[in-house]
Parts: sequence; structure tokens; C-alpha cells
Amino acid sequence: MNEEKRKSDAETRLVHYLAQHQMRRTPERMAILDKVMELNGRFVVDDLYKSLLSGGYYVSRATVYNCVNLLEASGIIRKLPVSDGAEQFECVDGRSRQHIHLVCSRCGKEREVKDAELMRMLSLRRFPSFVMSGFDLYVSGVCTRCRGGGRSRTKK
Repeated sequence: MNEEKRKSDAETRLVHYLAQHQMRRTPERMAILDKVMELNGRFVVDDLYKSLLSGGYYVSRATVYNCVNLLEASGIIRKLPVSDGAEQFECVDGRSRQHIHLVCSRCGKEREVKDAELMRMLSLRRFPSFVMSGFDLYVSGVCTRCRGGGRSRTKK
């Protein structure tokens, strides 16, 4: 999905959500949405706030936090589970999500892996009174580098 289409879809979803919940379409909400879409990856709310300020858009920290909650409720972004307590968010692209992540519990490094058999098994799984739209599986452990089995970077 190209960048303009992605931004347009997110704006349409937000405007629809605001109308459904009888909320106003404010310039602040639209500016925050634009900045979130520019980040195009994981972000922390404080970094989003600083990015808005450095871009010359002055808005309160509370407004940014409230808007992030609104974007999450509207399905434009989602909160990611993290081990260190700092809430991270990322954009949801509207397609079915099927991700498997390996997360090192020591250094925090994360790597996405593909496992066709596991993805197939999870996507076929049915739950009573629940319709699955996607999944994110986080497998925690210790990476090779933290275990001491990684390549050393010393020069000879």
C-alpha cells in the first residue's frame, strides 16, 4: 500500500470514528494523525510529542496522549506489549495481521520471523464466541549475542 493511500485510509477511518462518536474533527487531532503516519513505525508518545514540537506544532502533552488513545480506539494504531513498561505504538495497516516476534529479554532486541506451519496453525485456530482478525505472537528468550555465542567485534 503506497504512502498516500495509507494516510488517506487512516484519515477516513478517523473521520468516520469521530462522526460515529459525535466528536469534533479538530486541527490538533488531524496534525497528530499526520505525524503518526509520518513516523511509519513504532513510537513512544513522548517521542511523538517532541516530534510535533520540533516540527513547529505546539500542542499540549495531554492532547497528544488523549489523541493517541483516540487513534488506538479507532483502530488506526495499536499498543504493543513491551517488557520494560514503556508503552509503544505502531500503525495498523488494515490488512490481517499475522506476526511472530522473537524478543530478547536481556537487550530488548526484537526480530520478526516467518514460520509458515505455525502461522497456518494459529490462523486455523477457532475460539468460542470470538472471531480472530489476526495475531501477534511474542516469544521471549535470550538472543545469541546476549548468551555470549555471537560474533565478537574485536579487531585483530
